[in-house]
Amino acid sequence: MTIEGRQYGGRAVTERKAERRQRFLDAAIQIFGARGYANCSLADVCAAAGLSKRQFYEEFATREDVLVAAYDQIQDAAAAALGAALSTLGPDPEPRDTVTLVLSAFLESVGADPYRAKVAFVEVVGVSQAMEEHRRARRHVWVATIRAALEPLAGPSARMRGNSDMAGSALIGAVNGLAHEWLLSDPRPPVSELVDMLVPIAVSLIISD
Repeated sequence: MTIEGRQYGGRAVTERKAERRQRFLDAAIQIFGARGYANCSLADVCAAAGLSKRQFYEEFATREDVLVAAYDQIQDAAAAALGAALSTLGPDPEPRDTVTLVLSAFLESVGADPYRAKVAFVEVVGVSQAMEEHRRARRHVWVATIRAALEPLAGPSARMRGNSDMAGSALIGAVNGLAHEWLLSDPRPPVSELVDMLVPIAVSLIISD
């Protein structure tokens, strides 16, 4: 029997390992979002997860690694929400309505928990050169996603205005900047208000012949 197939307490090792990893991720999102990444130690992450440093090092090499993994989990969930929204679109899209739908799906996924939003838009900024390179790589993935979504959003002739990489980055920058201000607002307006401000920007970046 392989290690992966072994059972402890009626549960496979891989299942217990995945659960432990998720506990670290959930704890990291909560305390980094509440207190700030720079103000939290590795010991704080372990305490919040209710797990040991030995268990931490079985999953991650450094505190920054758990931040990267938490950030990726938030981004992946948002991408899945956006994909699910795109799958509901009909054959004759109206750009403003469809852009509203997908932006709502994205922002509701990230903004449903302010801690998740703070990690995604604030706490990952300026951490290290490696983190900045990782954020840029994720941004390029989002630009590719935007390009792939143009046809279901606005029809087969749709394209980005000007340089598509720059146009996609402009939209992502607008989303990130507005989300940052939203996080600092007291009280925070509903996510729908962010969507209302972002839709005209997104639509202006799409050309449909």
